[in-house]
Amino acid sequence: MNITEVKKSLDKMFAAPLRQGAVRNIVFWYDETGAFAEEIDGLSLENAKTIKLYDNSVFATKLYIEREDTQNNLLVYSPLPRPTNKENWLTDAIKYSQTFSTDEASLILLNYKMDNSLRPIAETYKTFFRNNDRCRRFEGYGIANYTETKVDVAILSALCKLPAPNFDACIRELLCGVAQGDMSLVDNISKFGNLDRLWLLIERSYGYRFPDHDFEKLAILLLVTHLAQSLEKLPSAWSAYKSDDTNGFVFVDGFMKMSDYADEYKALADMAADKLHLSEQLARWKAEDIIDCDTFRQLDTAILGQLLSLILSSVGEYDQYKKAINNRRNRRWFIDFETEYHTLLYACEFLALSDRYKEFSALSCEKLWKLYEDELYKFDTYYRKFICSFDSLSDPEDYRVLADKMEKVYTNRFLSELSVKWCELLDNGNDDGIIGWGVAGVIGQERFYESKIKPFVRDDERIIVIISDALRYEAAVELLEVMKREHKGTSELTTLLGAIPSYTKLGMAVLLPHKEIVIKAGGEYWVDGISTQGTENREKILKAYKSASIAITYEKLSAMSKQEMSALMGGMKVVYIYHNVIDARGDHAATEREVFDATEKAIRELTGLVRTLKNNVSAISFFITADHGYIYRRTPLSESDKTPKETAGSIDDGRRYILTKQPTELPTTQRFSMKYLGNDAITAVVPSGMNGYKKQGAGANYVHGGSSLQEVMVPLIKYRSGKNIVKVTAARKVNLNLTSISRKVTSVITYLNFFQNEQVADKLLPLRVQAYFEDENGERISNENIIIADSASPNPEERTYKEKFTLRNIHYDKAKTYYLVIKDDDEMVDRDIERIPFTIDLVFGSGIQF
Repeated sequence: MNITEVKKSLDKMFAAPLRQGAVRNIVFWYDETGAFAEEIDGLSLENAKTIKLYDNSVFATKLYIEREDTQNNLLVYSPLPRPTNKENWLTDAIKYSQTFSTDEASLILLNYKMDNSLRPIAETYKTFFRNNDRCRRFEGYGIANYTETKVDVAILSALCKLPAPNFDACIRELLCGVAQGDMSLVDNISKFGNLDRLWLLIERSYGYRFPDHDFEKLAILLLVTHLAQSLEKLPSAWSAYKSDDTNGFVFVDGFMKMSDYADEYKALADMAADKLHLSEQLARWKAEDIIDCDTFRQLDTAILGQLLSLILSSVGEYDQYKKAINNRRNRRWFIDFETEYHTLLYACEFLALSDRYKEFSALSCEKLWKLYEDELYKFDTYYRKFICSFDSLSDPEDYRVLADKMEKVYTNRFLSELSVKWCELLDNGNDDGIIGWGVAGVIGQERFYESKIKPFVRDDERIIVIISDALRYEAAVELLEVMKREHKGTSELTTLLGAIPSYTKLGMAVLLPHKEIVIKAGGEYWVDGISTQGTENREKILKAYKSASIAITYEKLSAMSKQEMSALMGGMKVVYIYHNVIDARGDHAATEREVFDATEKAIRELTGLVRTLKNNVSAISFFITADHGYIYRRTPLSESDKTPKETAGSIDDGRRYILTKQPTELPTTQRFSMKYLGNDAITAVVPSGMNGYKKQGAGANYVHGGSSLQEVMVPLIKYRSGKNIVKVTAARKVNLNLTSISRKVTSVITYLNFFQNEQVADKLLPLRVQAYFEDENGERISNENIIIADSASPNPEERTYKEKFTLRNIHYDKAKTYYLVIKDDDEMVDRDIERIPFTIDLVFGSGIQF
């Protein structure tokens, strides 16, 4: 240290605010070796006089300080060692003054305004303070009222390059490195910090009691301690690793939920699992033993394996399995195994429904139509969802047996038995065996324009019609749910009886306005003398009934700017938009396996299209419908289920239909009159049940054209935007409230009750929240619980949630206020739902104070 640095330090001391009751600053400097004796005369301080102290001038110095100069700041410099207090006549003056020293520890105390009692800590960390970058980071923390622990944590935090002092964050950084075999941070602490001080903090904070200082053991202790909180009984071999201190649990709970450290936590947990031989222990646990545990991802693997076995065993306790799966949704590893859990969940939903409907006993077409509309469509939805999840599995091998089971039940039980029953009810034809097409109480698709669009034309009100090729009724139910969540307004779903044969050319034709529909050779459909093929022809037909009409494809419309869209639709009253995602995939052998993924895409695109039209052209009224539905299954038809095809003299034909004027009687078929379209001489010959006609080539798993409910129940969603509707309520999330009465916590482990005030319904959406405690400064002091309030049950008990909170074992001041924070977990909603004040007054005192 040179005289310039000495001057800076002394000027800093003299510039500091006076102590309470003082009128000036006096600083004593005993330069034991006399290193600055020759330079002291050249030292010119900004706000202090310098006087020299020698052995023979002690009394004179005392007299000068106390009598001669009582106003000015004074530096008392001595080139000699400081005498003991008993031998020093200036002891009393030194006590109400300050001391200065050029040894490293003293300068550290001086520079950071630490109390002299912290000299041993300053001595310990001298090496750390020899680097300017480290010093700047340490000083940047702005610590007030230094203590040994504060200095320890700040030193560690600076070495870890943290933005603020945080001991848990230091340990997290250390363990991340250890898990990846990187000991550089440990080496830095050894060189520039102090490992003994670090381990002392670890022992005090986390209850580490092993004689050897081993970071792998520390990781195991922390993870086992976390596991023990949710496990009824630890294996005896692991009990030594369980700490009674709650800080370890809270540390792991925070660590595992930090998305930025997901890979690091996984590596650390996998290392610990390997050291603990977790895989051997998992074989001894039942799923119910570990259903609340989420420390290790291997726990989820075990739970999934056991649930899969139970489902395959056909015991039938599907409600219990669903409860277990739903229990895992707020656990750390659910996102990693979400596809596997969803695969099992949809299988449970499907198989439970299959147990409920062991036969389809409706006595009429109308009743079976209604039953499918209300309940049976769920078979198709759960099957679709299952296949989508199964196809998304990274390793589906373990689930193939379940997929085979689902396929057999869906194909042989549901599709086959339902279609047979439906065909029996339809088979009430005339004496010549030809069936009239219609279901009492259900509007035919051919009456769509007349019954639904004409009122808008009459009132000169704009109507948007979106026709999504092959949008099934079951998918429309899901679309309606999305519409209600995302769009303010009113929406409802009804059904139309689709045209027979149920295929695109006819479905698109009957949705147009018409006086007559003529079926020509090759299956061409003409409306009022105009072919219905192509968007241009369809627009011509629309304009013939309302000049302010337009027809356009989804692809062309979605490529337009807002200005282009507005210009195109300006003044238009009837707008037909043709959307083709599902059929485009399903009708090709190479892509038919993607038809369910295409359904998910269609739902996203359709609700997005509605939003675009509302925003860009102020559209208010919409119909969303389809030309036909479809049947899809993974197992192809067996040869025995294929009907020989007789197409001689036919007008058009496909896998599920023949249109003909010839008298045709084929085995296992039904004949439907086309009289409902004014074509009395034409008959549609459709295979009974799930059968199909023999036809060369692949692509037999996705079919339509027949009379099954999945093919002919055409959805019709009517949506009206909330812009011009009085008192339209936008969808919102349900409310969740804390119902525990006491606002005082007396134990580091406490339970709180929450209540979901409303049932989830059309306009009341599920809510997912984070709940945790924090102090007045926003520092978290507990674990975080995820609460998913999504119950649609009218039973209040099923909308009650009991959550366990574990506080950090730190010092709590019962005079201060702490807060329970309930925060929306939606990334798009950055807000606290509630911040509830609490008092923490622990019965058995508080732990370590940082």
